[in-house]
Amino acid sequence: MAGHEDEERGDDAPVTPRELLRGALVDAADPRFPRWLPLPGALFALGWAGYQTAAMDAGFLPTLLWPGVAIFALVTVAAWFGWQLEID
Repeated sequence: MAGHEDEERGDDAPVTPRELLRGALVDAADPRFPRWLPLPGALFALGWAGYQTAAMDAGFLPTLLWPGVAIFALVTVAAWFGWQLEID
């Protein structure tokens, strides 16, 4: 059905943001989630927990659990979007 819409649209119709994002994220040559992708998030979370422990602001394990889990998730999502959109 999407192919039918593309044929009707023609060359002079503007590209919608959804079509642009879909075209940027779909690439069969790249893996969707490479094995190394969680590594930056884990390093940032461990680094933050280590910094907080060294500064004696908090313990290592509580800081690793919160906000470490949020840091890990946000950095991993940002790295995934960067990987998929090929942001340089």
